[in-house]
Amino acid sequence: MIDTRPREECCGCASCEAACPVGAISMERDPMGFLYPKINHEICTRCGLCDKICAFHDVVQRDSDPEALAVRFSESLRKSQSGGLSAALVKEAISRGWVVYGAAFREDWSVSHKRAETLSEAEGFRRSKYVQSDMEGIPSAVLSDLKSGRNVLFTGTPCQCAGIASLAGEKYRERLFLADMVCHGTPSPAVWLSALRRQEKKAGEKVTGVTFRDVEKGWHSHVEAYFFGDKKQVDDAYTYLFYQHMILRPSCGSCPFASLSRTTDLTMADCWGIERVSKDFASDDRGCSLCLIGSEKGRDLLEAVLPGAETLPLDVRKVMQPNLEHPSDLHPLSSSIENDYLRRGLDYVIRRYGNLSLRYRLDRFVAKVKRHL
Repeated sequence: MIDTRPREECCGCASCEAACPVGAISMERDPMGFLYPKINHEICTRCGLCDKICAFHDVVQRDSDPEALAVRFSESLRKSQSGGLSAALVKEAISRGWVVYGAAFREDWSVSHKRAETLSEAEGFRRSKYVQSDMEGIPSAVLSDLKSGRNVLFTGTPCQCAGIASLAGEKYRERLFLADMVCHGTPSPAVWLSALRRQEKKAGEKVTGVTFRDVEKGWHSHVEAYFFGDKKQVDDAYTYLFYQHMILRPSCGSCPFASLSRTTDLTMADCWGIERVSKDFASDDRGCSLCLIGSEKGRDLLEAVLPGAETLPLDVRKVMQPNLEHPSDLHPLSSSIENDYLRRGLDYVIRRYGNLSLRYRLDRFVAKVKRHL
């Protein structure tokens, strides 16, 4: 049964919950904040539909590389952390009367997917959220919109998109537009909230705004910014744990979607390495999107927004990112880190494993010495 699978085989997309014809599946959080399906075996009919719907498996490989573009929307760069492509797609979809789904902050700064029909409702979809979004109830809502005759643009991680596509099936796929992102992995929602509370404790007041990548420090910045009214605290403790793969969902280490063989209509990412292709394009360090075209309807949607953008055709092999080739390798101590976090808290984890650890300081010292040799 789907609720007896190892944690490494579930991405938490919640499509199995939506597919169950008798409502026997609910999504429950583990101590790290990740959602997993739980079956009520008293009402389960053992129809096997949940296993059939599950899309977390090998992807059919493409015969050729997808067409790729570097894209920048200058008017959106101040509000976006890449080139503004996602915001442009959302704006176009809403102008056509579509329903849009994307990840947004809740009031407590946790992250969940939400439904939007207006630009004001979709404003929260802007900017990166380096934490797994809560998908509970979202696949059912998407399916309901499709059944009612609405077109839907769903933006999310590759595994979330795959779950939505599997639930929609061929019957509704023509009206379902999927735009995924090149995903580094999804960090623990519980650790993220602990990091937030840690900053609030330092400041002595509640957070009023969050940015996972501080745009004031440039596109290549990878530090969190926490806002307290007019004040701002910058920190990279959470970011360090994320990029060292210490707090990722277990399934991220076996992600079947980390390749050029995407299952979506469009794929979006930061266009890291654009300077290797063009020294002038995006030379101002204000952001640049990479877009991979996965279908003809994806191409049509993209072409509708390109008149407002700077574009540059690319050979995707010249701007390859690790997660277009393979999944992120989980940190070898990730299990110990999880146990220490649950037993001792985030401060202990940061001091022992993070950017306050002796190992981190030694590595920084050695790197500094090498630069001066």
